[in-house]
Amino acid sequence: MAIQKHPITGVELNVLSKKRKFLDDVEAVTVFLLRFEGVDTTEITHKMGTNPARVAEVLNGEVHPKARTQALRLIQERKLSLL
Repeated sequence: MAIQKHPITGVELNVLSKKRKFLDDVEAVTVFLLRFEGVDTTEITHKMGTNPARVAEVLNGEVHPKARTQALRLIQERKLSLL
């Protein structure tokens, strides 16, 4: 993929390959997994290709309220499978 630059300033721009207007259940779980990995909200927003409000809704439990529990369960299952 070619690097995009602003046409006037020449500053390199991040290319968003995926844009999401909303997050589904699996994407919401992914938001929590990224958060548990220490990724900050701004970077999660960029990685998920959505806006900060969608990520905040997930992290605050306003939408996909089971996502946090599912993410924790996946982490626990992964830890057990590594033993």
